[in-house]
Amino acid sequence: MLKRRWGLALAVLLVLLVSAPTSAKIQITYWHQWTGQWTKVLEDIANLFNESQDEIEVKAVVIPENFRERLMSAAAVGDMPDVVSLTGDGNLYMAERGLFLPIDELMGDEWEAFKEWAMPVVWEVNDWKGHVWALTPYIDCCSLYYNINHFREAGLDPASPPRTIEELDLYTEKLTRYDARGNIDVIGFYPSWGLDYWGTVFGGSFVDDDGAPIFNKDPKILAALEWITSYSHKYDVNKIVAFESGISEERAGALDPFISEKKSMEQQGQWVIINIANYAPEGFEYGLAPFTPYPEGGREGGILVRSAYGALAIPKGTKHPEAALEFIKFWIGYGYEAQRAKIFEWGAWMPLDREQKIWQQATTLEYLKQFPQFEVFRNILYMQNWAVMKTPVDSFLFDRLSAAKDYARLLEKTPQEALDDAAAEVMKEYERVRR
Repeated sequence: MLKRRWGLALAVLLVLLVSAPTSAKIQITYWHQWTGQWTKVLEDIANLFNESQDEIEVKAVVIPENFRERLMSAAAVGDMPDVVSLTGDGNLYMAERGLFLPIDELMGDEWEAFKEWAMPVVWEVNDWKGHVWALTPYIDCCSLYYNINHFREAGLDPASPPRTIEELDLYTEKLTRYDARGNIDVIGFYPSWGLDYWGTVFGGSFVDDDGAPIFNKDPKILAALEWITSYSHKYDVNKIVAFESGISEERAGALDPFISEKKSMEQQGQWVIINIANYAPEGFEYGLAPFTPYPEGGREGGILVRSAYGALAIPKGTKHPEAALEFIKFWIGYGYEAQRAKIFEWGAWMPLDREQKIWQQATTLEYLKQFPQFEVFRNILYMQNWAVMKTPVDSFLFDRLSAAKDYARLLEKTPQEALDDAAAEVMKEYERVRR
């Protein structure tokens, strides 16, 4: 009887030992704002991290709207995510209110080695009030895409794209076509991107060292907006608006006006290479200028890097700051070069390591053979000719710049009036948040 009891106890013990987990992974949550097709990509990035090690498991959660409000509400109830990806929602504003942990302090002795590995833009855009509050895992580079067939039809040399604003204007005139009623059928080009982009290309500055708005006093920002407005005069603002209204509201994929051949030239980022491969019609040929055309005194290969654009931060109150930091290092590629090469392939998010080791990964080299056009954007990236905009009112300023551009291009205000009105609104908001 005693032997049977001992045998039963031993059997139960063995079952418990077999069924017990070896060691539980640390669970962390990653909030981001990527919607649509990108939600799956961010989930894949989280899963790739989970597969890369056996100590941490991250769950990606999309927060499509009211991100800042949701985060501040989470802070109020003490239920913060562990990592957040900030896309246009004022991380410096939240850092000033104590919502984030300083990344430089959290990295400790590793910080100086990390700065040697990464390009400066990774941290300097979020270096604010004595600390680095977030790290940027990518920046977008832009250049001029152009339709080779349209160039040939207009008698332009496809091997010689425009390099200056003056050349861009001249090419636009030759490429624009009208229908029998005099309406625009195909437009050579018009500056559809925002004043934040073109103001940077023209060499202007938007804020001072304290983050206060100065864009209305910068003659280069004014020159950029005057140039944007010149298209409304030359091509008739009503015809441009009618042309835009004839283009689908959904302008991604095959409906992109450049891919659908309604625009002969377009300033765009590196991700469009993949869109063209996936959606362009048969026989579509395109070229890439070495950089976006710019005026004398402008910025060749100019890129505006905003503090609130894709930066990764660690909210104060997380129970697992070290695990959260490890995921951020993974996203950037620090110590995870092979995995970062895969992330580049999935989203065309170009890596930011100084020595370009990620670019030398076998999978990346194979990818570049398939899409050699990325070399143009790689060259622009390594010009490192970016402008950093740091302000606690980033999102509000960006919104007001967009409004100023619309007022000017629709000829409802003069460019200077539009800038002055926008700057007054931004300054009011800036003073409010700094109280």
